[in-house]
Amino acid sequence: MSSDFFDLLYNGYTGEYQLMSSLYRNGLDALRPPADMGIDVVSLNLKQQLEHPGVEPETFFFQVKTAVTDVCEVEGQHGAITTVTFKLKESEVDLLAQGRERALFCYVYNSMAGTLTDAFETPFMCFWMDGERLETLRRAGAFYRQEGDTKLTLACQLRKPKHEFGHWYALVVNSDGGQVDGGYLGVVGGLGNPASDGADHYSVSGYLDYARRAAGATGGEE
Repeated sequence: MSSDFFDLLYNGYTGEYQLMSSLYRNGLDALRPPADMGIDVVSLNLKQQLEHPGVEPETFFFQVKTAVTDVCEVEGQHGAITTVTFKLKESEVDLLAQGRERALFCYVYNSMAGTLTDAFETPFMCFWMDGERLETLRRAGAFYRQEGDTKLTLACQLRKPKHEFGHWYALVVNSDGGQVDGGYLGVVGGLGNPASDGADHYSVSGYLDYARRAAGATGGEE
């Protein structure tokens, strides 16, 4: 078995356990299903239910993808860009695109240790897309199949504007590198230029706030 297989496997586990750790930090229980059903991580509000009888069950479903890329800035110059791609089965997209209680989390790690992050183990960027946004992106042509590939490709550009105080942001692009409708996810750590849904797409807490807000507005359950 090739070393590439193990690299992909271990990188995948890295992102999954990174997500699980963040879910624990947000007071939720997280688990990995024993079988590959297209969902990598499931979260439950078990702690809240045990402490406060009567609290409604809350369940979220996550697919996790990871990428490793070179991310660097040239000293004395502002602005940077890198493109990362994620592979998904069409059945996985179908599964995720059924609602906001399901989401794709993407973790990007910087292969150039020490340049923009303290260590290689620290994700350079994490961003998410809930099921409704994934369906919007699919209709806009974000997912494409490369020649000879059985899986769909989702391409994202990580960009930093040229001006000195620019913030990094993620942008979903099509096979030609053009911006896809609904593909702009707002900026990292900045208050200006939010995503169209107003959510923080770069943190687990941002996803939880967004999904819970939607559930509260509809009076439904997660």
